[in-house]
Formats: sequence, structure tokens, C-alpha cells
Amino acid sequence: MSLEITKKLMGELWELKLAGRLDAVEAPVLERELDHIPENCKTIELEFSAVDYIASAGLRSLVLARKKADKVGARLLIKDPRQSVKEVFDVTGFGNIMEIVYTGQDAEVQDTANGFYPLRPIQRWLVDTHFNKANSTMMNVGALGKLDDSVDMERLAEAVNGVLNAHDIFRCRLVFHPDTGEICQRFDGSVKKVVVETLSEEAFAQRKLELEKPFQLIDRPLYRIYLMVTPSGKFIYEDFYHAILDGIGVCVLFWREMDMRYQGRKIRRQAGSYAEYVLEESRKLQQEDEEGHNYWRQQLAGFDTKKHLPPMDRQDDGKWHESQVVHDIQNIRHEFFRDSSANEHSFMLAGAMLAMAKVTGEKEVIMSWVHHARTSAKELRLMGLMLNQLPIRSAIDGAMTAAQFLQVVEEKVKQGESYAHSLDEVYKNDWEGECASFILQKNTDIKAAFVLDGKPIAIQELPANKISAAENVLDIALTGLDDGSYTLTLTYDGSRYSEVMMQRYAEAFDEVLLALQTENRCLAEILS
Repeated sequence: MSLEITKKLMGELWELKLAGRLDAVEAPVLERELDHIPENCKTIELEFSAVDYIASAGLRSLVLARKKADKVGARLLIKDPRQSVKEVFDVTGFGNIMEIVYTGQDAEVQDTANGFYPLRPIQRWLVDTHFNKANSTMMNVGALGKLDDSVDMERLAEAVNGVLNAHDIFRCRLVFHPDTGEICQRFDGSVKKVVVETLSEEAFAQRKLELEKPFQLIDRPLYRIYLMVTPSGKFIYEDFYHAILDGIGVCVLFWREMDMRYQGRKIRRQAGSYAEYVLEESRKLQQEDEEGHNYWRQQLAGFDTKKHLPPMDRQDDGKWHESQVVHDIQNIRHEFFRDSSANEHSFMLAGAMLAMAKVTGEKEVIMSWVHHARTSAKELRLMGLMLNQLPIRSAIDGAMTAAQFLQVVEEKVKQGESYAHSLDEVYKNDWEGECASFILQKNTDIKAAFVLDGKPIAIQELPANKISAAENVLDIALTGLDDGSYTLTLTYDGSRYSEVMMQRYAEAFDEVLLALQTENRCLAEILS
């Protein structure tokens, strides 16, 4: 195949797209072209993605091209060589004397070969949110727990270190990419050994102040774990940066594996690689997905704070401040789902949406559903951040029965999950910034029940979030506890809503949960 060259001059950039073979026969063609570098050209870009073979004569022509570019003060770039050509560059050391650049997936492959991985869209969103108020601890996910006096602390230290060394997420470091300046991540950081410390009560009080400190983000460990023995007892303090680990990762995966290692039980499955998961997802994101992006645009089109949020009963002075209402749910327990075909997550989401319709009086609800996004066996076991935030939109038809509405919500959830790979645009553009969010979580508050070798761990403190980075309007968090009960926590903008309005929503939610348990009740009756 002969060498074809397509030229295009764009200001100071001269682009030459090469296609074919760059061998002894065709190399002179390139050399002749480069005898006529346009005036005022500052960059010569040789597009190599369609060059399928290069011989030694081709390498020589590129060296000559570099000399010609230098002579006129231009920069010569070789862009996106194919793998077969890249291998020639590698074995000849050609990349050391020529500037080779990669874009798109090729750039990503090259970056990961050098140890740089892109942030997942949800990671970037969390980090950017944190940057709103960098001294916030809202991204700290952890707790201080008091251990049973019988716990062997050295054995526990060995178990903790075993977990840390088994999973690449604990080697994660956020860094600036040396070429682009973008925040990205590496997975080759060191894992510092956790040791048992003996502290006085004064030193222990000082150490607990760590609960109120944000993480140092760049090229630092994104977790901190202390094992402490004090005159008042034995303690474990675990804290993780949310952009590397979600609630299930902390409360289920980490604690479960730590407990198994403490008991000396064999870990049968090899730990999955979060770095590989990041790379696999980023390759999918390289493919344009207009269908998915359009789906999310439609879900959020026409969002109106006056229709889709509770009525504002305070004068919004623009001075956001966080307030909170906690409500113990009376009308449902986890046992209900043992005898029901209903999915717990979609049932509770349906309850949150109907409660919103009840307090707004509107016939449509748009709510952001925060989901753990672990939909495969591999993801269920993967230590890392696996969170998604899916906007869910549904019309409220009074003639529908509870069972029919639950089915609609389940279908909306499944449809949203099928487009989850397209959420990058939602996060990047903050399309759901003012939506109320709903999350169902397990064992993540001060009442949580954790055990080590069958002995209870009493949660003493949770990280104190004195300064929130996300000025959210309304976060609806439902926590399921080991005793089968649920606690509802509403975190809201106190400049917009009073405690009375939030109590009204909490009571409506509790009432709706009771009504949804009767499948043939119509929505008009439930919302009246």
C-alpha cells in the first residue's frame, strides 16, 4: 500500500495525516513534503493512526523531519501510532528522541502504562464537591469504636494490615498528571503498617481530634486507622476518604474481611483490582453515548424547586446552613421484606417519592437516588467507591394502586441502571444539583451494630462534619439497623426550611410506608 498524506493548515498548526506504509519506497514522499513547511508554522503534527508499518528508512525520514522542523523553530509531534508501530519505537528507543503523543483511549493506555489512571466520574464529582470548602470533613467515612476487653490487639493489627495489603485501593494516591495538570490517581503508594499504640487519656483525647480533620489529598494516604489501648479501654478508629471507598466498602467489605482475618479464617477469593475496574470503565466512556446523555437530560428537564421540592417556609436569604431532623420509623420493619416480593430499595424509594408528592401536592416527582451500584458478583466484592446517583422521574397517577406504582418505580430504577455508564455528563454539569436525594443504607449511623469475633463493637463517635462542602437542599437518608428498625435522617438547608416542614415530610414518609404495604390501595387515597 502506498503512503497517502492529507495536509491541513490551521493557524500555526500544520497537520499531516499519514496512511499506509512508511518504508524505503514511501519514506521519500514524506521527506519531500517536509521540504515545504508553511511559513509561521509552530507545530507539525504527524497523525500516525493509519500507518500500519514502519521500516528503518521510515525512522530515518522522521529524524530528518525533526531536523527540518528544528531549523524553522517548529515542534514536531508524532500522534497516536498504532501498537505495531509503537513497538518499533519502543525497541529502537525512538521515543527517547522524538515527541510522541496519544489521545483518547490510546492516551489512557499510555497513561496507565506509566501508572496514571483517570478519576471515575463519580470520584471527580466528589473531589470537586469537596473543593467547594476544602476544610470540610463531609468526605470522611469512618468511626471510632470501643472494642471488647478480650480482643487481642496484636492479632487485630495483623488482620487490619492483611486487609490493607490485599487491596490496591489502599495504595491509591491522588496526584496531578505531569502533562495535563488534571487530578488523576495512581495505585502504587506505600501501605504504612498499623501498630497498636498505648495512650494516656489526654493523648487519646488529642488523637480523637483527628475525627474533625479533613484529609490531605495530593499524594497522601486516603485512609487512617489507629488501634489504641487506653486506661478506659481498647479502641479502633477507621476513617476513609469517600472518593476511594463507599459505605458498603467500609461497613461490610472491610469489617467483614478484617473479622475473618482476625478469626484466622481463610480468604478464598483473590481481591479484585480497583485500578483495573477504573481502566475498564474509562474505556467504555471513550465511546460517545448520546442516547444515554439524552435519557438523563429528559429525566431532569423542567426541574423546578417550587414543584419538585417541599414548599419553602422560610425566606431564602442565600445564606445556606445545614440543619437536621432525625425520625425513628414506626410503620415498617425489615421483617416485612422477608415475606414480600417487594424490593427493599425500590419500595423505600417509592415511599420517599410519594411522601414528596404528598407535601408538594404535585403530580410528578423528580428525585435523585443514591445507589451502591454493585450490580455484579465482581462489583459486590470489590473494595473501592462504587456509588451512583441516578435521577428518577415519575408521574403520580391517583388511579394507580400501590402495587402498580411500585412496579413503575422498579422499572424506572432498572432503566436508570441501564444508563448508569452515561452519568458522566450529569456529574460534570451538575444537572441534579438541587434535586432532593434519597439513600437507603445499612449500619452506617451511631446505632450501627458491628462485631469482631462475635463480640460487639460500640460506636463512640462518627466524624464530625462541622463544615459541609455540598450546600444540598435536602438529603433523605434511611438507615436500616441490625435489629430490623429504620431511622430517617433529613439533612436540609435551614435557610429554606423550618424543622416543622421537615417533620411534616418525615411523618408523611412514615405514613406512606404503611400505606404501600396494602397493595391494592390507590394513590389518590394514600396522598389524601
